[in-house]
Amino acid sequence: MRTRNQLDIYGDFSDFYDLYVGDWLEDLPFYLEYAKQVQTPILEVGAGSGRLTIPLARTGASVIAVDSSSSMLAILRSRLDKEPIEVRERIQLVHSDICSLLLEDRHELIVVPFYTFNYFLTPEIQKSALERFAQHLAPQGRVLIDVFLPLSRIQRCPAEPVLKVDTVDAATGNNVRGWNIYSIDKVRQIEIRRHVFKVTGKDGTVLERDFTTQRRYFYPSELESLFADCGFSVEAAFTGYEKKEADDDSEQLLYLLRQKASG
Repeated sequence: MRTRNQLDIYGDFSDFYDLYVGDWLEDLPFYLEYAKQVQTPILEVGAGSGRLTIPLARTGASVIAVDSSSSMLAILRSRLDKEPIEVRERIQLVHSDICSLLLEDRHELIVVPFYTFNYFLTPEIQKSALERFAQHLAPQGRVLIDVFLPLSRIQRCPAEPVLKVDTVDAATGNNVRGWNIYSIDKVRQIEIRRHVFKVTGKDGTVLERDFTTQRRYFYPSELESLFADCGFSVEAAFTGYEKKEADDDSEQLLYLLRQKASG
């Protein structure tokens, strides 16, 4: 088992991330709809390997891509090297923890996609993140936050490993299989995922990787109180990227936030 710097929560996952979700772009049209409405660069928090960053830039949007994971940003940087110069020039990479983020400009759109907010495990970090969003938001700007609530796993956590990836890595020719082993800490509202990957080389050699990540899940009333305490109002709450209205059974929540009017 190999463990990287604990400050890089995606340090171990980065070797597998693009095989895991790198081609998944079901949320891209949703973000494009809002990206087309703004004049300032988009501030993307949790850019990772550029799953959204590069497609957004290809459409003409400018993106400030922020991530706390140096290993994920290294993948994004290598992917950018293969893009035309006009795409590369629209993207600025920022390696920063959200609590330390301090940029000069304000942005009309801040996006926090694909459950990034769920990695803010404590109330202190969550509040600090929202304060940073407010600090970097232009007047009348919006924040889009995508969070998950694994209701089915909370009610009945799978007892057996769940196969999540079974593919051939085009870059190496290796066969990669990966499983998630779930557990739920209902007191702290933490979903714990043990990731087990088995990599079989073309010569038959086998490498196994085993590491754990944690994500905080939120109930809607809890999130809405948190947003309100940090000066935000909820303009809309959706489930799914087709903007369906969220309900009590929604396991994914998309919040569109604005800052409350002062006074």
